[in-house]
Amino acid sequence: HPQDVNMFLFELLTLGIVSTNVDIACLPSSETPTHIFIEVASSAEQHFLNSLPVTGYLLFNHLTWNIKNLRISREISSPIQVTCQYLNLYDRKEIDTRDILFQTEKAIKDPLPEERCQNLIAKYFFDKSSDDISSFRFIEVFINFLADQLVRLSSSQFFAAENLVKETNIRSLIVGNLIEVSKDFATRSIKSKVAQLESMNDDDGNVRFGKIIQWDDSNHILVFFNSQTPDSISALYRDRTKVHDNIKILLKSQVIGDQTKWELDDYNTMSAYALFTKLEYLARRSTEKLELPEYALSGDNLIKMALILLRARAHIPVIVCGEAGCGKTSLIAYLAKMVEVQFQALNLHAGISKEIIMMFIKDALKLAEKGEIWLFFDEINTCNHIGLLADLISHRMLD
Repeated sequence: HPQDVNMFLFELLTLGIVSTNVDIACLPSSETPTHIFIEVASSAEQHFLNSLPVTGYLLFNHLTWNIKNLRISREISSPIQVTCQYLNLYDRKEIDTRDILFQTEKAIKDPLPEERCQNLIAKYFFDKSSDDISSFRFIEVFINFLADQLVRLSSSQFFAAENLVKETNIRSLIVGNLIEVSKDFATRSIKSKVAQLESMNDDDGNVRFGKIIQWDDSNHILVFFNSQTPDSISALYRDRTKVHDNIKILLKSQVIGDQTKWELDDYNTMSAYALFTKLEYLARRSTEKLELPEYALSGDNLIKMALILLRARAHIPVIVCGEAGCGKTSLIAYLAKMVEVQFQALNLHAGISKEIIMMFIKDALKLAEKGEIWLFFDEINTCNHIGLLADLISHRMLD
């Protein structure tokens, strides 16, 4: 009822007093002014804000994007410092001749200055697209994913600078490809949002649906370090004919022996056993045999599992979309067993209460004391407590 909210704001801000039935509340009288901050939820075409006429009479300061507002941690092992240390060498074209270590006696000790980090992020993330960036969250996604992979590069003996031929540019290829994959992770949601905003102007539902980016419209090229064999890199994709040459060069460089016989994997024709082995390389750290339920693994599902896992390891929330019964829960549950983490699912619906959600989270916190746990909120779009879940998932806050 926006009209009630509008009247409430008018009474509070203009008269300093509001009342309902026998309850009365007023702002305290004091020589020190009382500052009131109001956050209006974002809605389609700002419908909610426009339904509150009183806000049009308030003084406002329109905030614009400024990279200088990005705060840089001084902790050398923080994701932002890990990322910027590598970007710094990459920018100076020294990445092929110098290693960056974080966990040895030779680990770097001096963090990069804040201004240098801001300039590196602006150069390698924004790439003239700052107009589309509306949240520091996009930068956080880029940094978290890239830092997770760069730490693995730092620990890799195979890709250490001293173990590679000086004339080669393999390390530059690795960092360059990881930067592009990380940007895609962070900006894919921006592209979807742009398509959704454009679709709002179309009356035809089919036209609106057609503008939203579909799974089949992207090749989903991923480059990442394996978990079971941490000194090696893998690449996943839907169509091998669309894989860039620099990725082929990178993968070929890992071949020991006759490289002329190497060819790019075709996940569309790969056997179920080969796909399973690939998933183990990606997801598992141990080599002990697991008792896993039967699952029809395909190249398509392998890429989806990789996307989920890479996001989870970079502490990026994962949203899985699909028709009811298409196998979302079984896919995530199987991946959790493969990764050997605990898994709990909560089926949400319009009648579920806040108390049930809170109890579910508290139980999960107790389980988390024993090891990593994944939580899956099924049918989240039908729940009446989106605000609570948004704070939990996006802001990491629990009421």
